[in-house]
Formats: sequence, structure tokens, C-alpha cells
Amino acid sequence: YHRAYKHFMLSARAGCKESLDTVKKGYMHGHVTKDEYANTLREYQKSQDEMKSDARVKALAMLNLLR
Repeated sequence: YHRAYKHFMLSARAGCKESLDTVKKGYMHGHVTKDEYANTLREYQKSQDEMKSDARVKALAMLNLLR
């Protein structure tokens, strides 16, 4: 379990929401420590903040108009 959750934590820190959800479940089941989960959550949020930009928001709005 430990090795698998390490990989999920790396993926979550890179911004993958599904991996973050898996790490949360691992925390709830006792496979991930509180510190590991907290650090992963902080890094996930940091990754999400870095990906935000006005250009992305405008592009997403245009895609939604086309649908």
C-alpha cells in the first residue's frame, strides 16, 4: 500500500484530482499519515493556483459557448 500511495501522492501534487481523492481515502483508512495528506493537499492547491490564468478562463468560456 505504501508504495502505491506514494505514487498517488506524487500525481496529486502535480494536480490530478482523482489521485488526491485516492490519497484522501488512504488517509481515512489509515494508509496515509496526517502529515502526508496535509502536504499533498497543500501541493495540490499550489499546483492548481499555478495553472490558473486569464487566458485559460477565456478559452474555457469560448469552449462552453461552442457546445
